[in-house]
Parts: sequence; structure tokens; C-alpha cells
Amino acid sequence: MINKNGFGLRINTEDIKQLFKEANATDNSKIISFASGTDEIHYSSLLQNLDSFSVKYFYTSTPEAGLKFLGIESILDINETGERRVQNTSEKISSLNIKHYNNFDKFGLQSMPLFLGGMKFSPNESDDLWNEYSDSEWFIPRILFITIATNSYIILNFSNETFSEQDVNNSINLVEKLISSSASQKTNLNCSILSSNYDDTLERMLWMQQVTKALDQINKGKFHKIVLSRQVHLQLSCKPHFSALFEKLENDFPRCYIFAFRKNDSTFFGASPEKLAKISSGWVEADALAGSIRRGETPEEDESLANELLNSQKNLNEQRAVVEFIKSSFEEFAEEINFSEKPVIRKLPNIQHLWTPIRAKLKGNKSVLSLLKDIHPTPAICGVPWTNALVSIKEMEKHSRGLFAGMVGWFNLENEGEFVVAIRSALAKENNIYALAGCGIVEGSDPENEYREAELKLKPILSLFSHEEIYQS
Repeated sequence: MINKNGFGLRINTEDIKQLFKEANATDNSKIISFASGTDEIHYSSLLQNLDSFSVKYFYTSTPEAGLKFLGIESILDINETGERRVQNTSEKISSLNIKHYNNFDKFGLQSMPLFLGGMKFSPNESDDLWNEYSDSEWFIPRILFITIATNSYIILNFSNETFSEQDVNNSINLVEKLISSSASQKTNLNCSILSSNYDDTLERMLWMQQVTKALDQINKGKFHKIVLSRQVHLQLSCKPHFSALFEKLENDFPRCYIFAFRKNDSTFFGASPEKLAKISSGWVEADALAGSIRRGETPEEDESLANELLNSQKNLNEQRAVVEFIKSSFEEFAEEINFSEKPVIRKLPNIQHLWTPIRAKLKGNKSVLSLLKDIHPTPAICGVPWTNALVSIKEMEKHSRGLFAGMVGWFNLENEGEFVVAIRSALAKENNIYALAGCGIVEGSDPENEYREAELKLKPILSLFSHEEIYQS
């Protein structure tokens, strides 16, 4: 069937029933995934329509890699809180004995997302702002729209235990409802900032005091590095139009991971430059990203700033700590760990970083979730040693980080997945935006410089809204 927008919707209920028969004849699978090819998916229209639907969704886009997907509603939730959130999540999935049957081979699809979601920076944080999300929160979507390069697909996920013809009809009806509005209708970035604490003198003073206190603790040997974060509260003139926000982020930051995780009245979103881990084909990849400097006004100034960063002993030491942490973590479950001894520059539109891609071959049968427990949080978002830094972060920061500096991503039952460090991000609730950014404090850090660095890192979010010049991209 073809809907009025020309969106090719080629889903045959008889084909779905046949897939269930095949699944039950083989291993009595609990999760059945039916994939269907489709015409180009207009994600901006889907997201625009979702603004009027009260459903959970997870969206991610990596423009440079040509990958987008949008998971909507849930057929299975795995939510855990507390210090054992990772172990409990893994144990719960194992206890369900989930077997997954699908028709992905028909389309040559590999490494496909199944569970979507994320984990907070740290467990057991009691905060009303983040109360919609558990410490560890993952779900299997009812519907997954996915685009890989130039090919697009719709995947319908079903639980075999509750499967019925009505279940199929409900999923197809939801797809039709989501794509039924005119794709030509556009929303604009017309939310303006009514008020914010961005330029608040007291907030600035408290930040300076925090950095000074951290430097004092570094001098006393409590830790070598600590990452402190700022939270900026914006009150908007209206609820944000997320389809337009994400489109702008994708255009402005094509090398980043654009993400959004909505649950109830909260939407956590951002444009992260940092891959926490990608697990595929028996290999794991990660980004060591630390050390920052602004972009230049001219190519000559930009190159000069890049060279300054490459020769900054302070920033090189900070970067080396992250590399060593990831390398040490990988040694527990991987071999053939490959990375360059010297970092390179990763340029983003508003900032440039020291960057070391790291790749290693997995050994043994370590699960994706167990791997995540070993590599998060990294020194890039917490500190060195991270246990001491984490204690001080909780003492010094007056706000809860929630999902900020945590992780978002996906995994499947074939021990594959991809996760990003949830930075350059914000939480939206009603007409309010809570944007966060962190800075690594080490010996030699200057409070004023760190404040300006936080401004650079806040820009991807603040530039989405019309306000003073500093917010414009």
C-alpha cells in the first residue's frame, strides 16, 4: 500500500504471519522482527508528528556515516537502578532467555539495533529533574525506522507471547498515522529564550570557586584530574520543535552523533563528538577525546590554534590519561590493541579536540553490558583516579548530571552495539532547557579559561535558540 505522501509502505500481514510460523517451527523465539524495504524516510516529518504523540522514542543520526534510525514505543523494557544496574540488566535479559527471529537476511542487514536507551553518569542520584529515567534504561521498540546509506527500512518488532493479528494491525496503523501528515509542513526554530542563568554573576562566581577548590585538592594529591560540569537553565517562549532542532544539529555538526531519548515529558538530546564503544565483528572501537581549544577566525589562525593544542603539555597529559584508561580497560577483555602514540586534531564547527581512535580484538565471551561497565566513566568525563574524582563531583556539583556524561546507544543479542558519551547535550521539559557541559581540571588549569571552554561546549545547544550573539552558530 502507498500512503498519500508517496511513502512506500510495503508491509503484508500474511508475510508477518508466515515469519511467526517459521520462528515457532525452529526455536520458539520470543522476539520476532519483520523488516520491510521502503522509500526514503522523512525523519523530520516523523519527528514533527511525534511532537503530538505521547510515546517513548529514541532517535539517532550520524550524518557523516549515513546512518539514521528512530525507534518508537516499546514491547519490552529493562529498567534498573542502583550500583548493580549493569549486572542486574544483564541478568534480567539472560533470565528472559530471549531468542530473536527475523528476516534480516532477506535484505542483507547486519549489526541491527534491538535494545535502545542509555545509562546515567552514576547511579543512585535522587533528583526530580531526571526522575523520568532509570539509572539503566533500555527498550525494544515496537517500530524501528532505519536508513543505512541510501537504503531505508521499517522494522516491526513483536513479542511472541502476546502476538495477535490485532497486534500487527496496531503496529501498521501506527506507522500509517506517523507518516500521514504532509511532508511539506515545516516547523521553524521559533522558540526564543525568555530567561537564562547563562550570564548570571553568582553562577560564574560559584564555578570559579569550584575550580579553585578542585585545584587545591589536586595539589593535595586527592586526584590528578576532575571533570566539573556547568548546568545552564533556559526558559523558552514555547515548547521546542524537536524535528527542527535535530535538523539544525545534523547540518551544523555532521561529524557528531545526534541523539534524542524521549520518555513521558522529558527529552534528552545532544550532538556528541565522542564514541564510547562500538562492538562489531569481534572488534571494539573507542574514542579518546580530551583537550580542547577554540576554532580560528581564519584558516591560518585555526591551524595555529591546532598546533598550540598539539603542543600543550597540559592537554597532552589530559589526553594521555584517557588513552591509558581505555587501553587498560581493553586489556581485560581484548587483544591487539591498536592506536597511534600521538593524538590528532578533531575539528568541529565550534571547537577542536585532541583525538586518539582506539581499536582492539575481543577475546572470550564478555557481554556488551559487562564491557560497558569496564570502560565507563572514562577520565574524559570523570577524572583520575575516577573513584576519588566521582566522590568529589557529587560533593561539589549542586545539580544532578542524570544522563549527561552517561551513555546512549543500542545493542542486540549478537553481542554487537554502539554507544556514545552523552555530552554536548541537554534535557528538555515543557518550556525549559537544561544544558550541560564539562571541563577537565588538572594542575595548571585556569578558572577563567575553563569557564570560556564550557561556553564553547554549551554552544551546540544554546545556538539552537534565538538570543544574544554568543548563542548564534
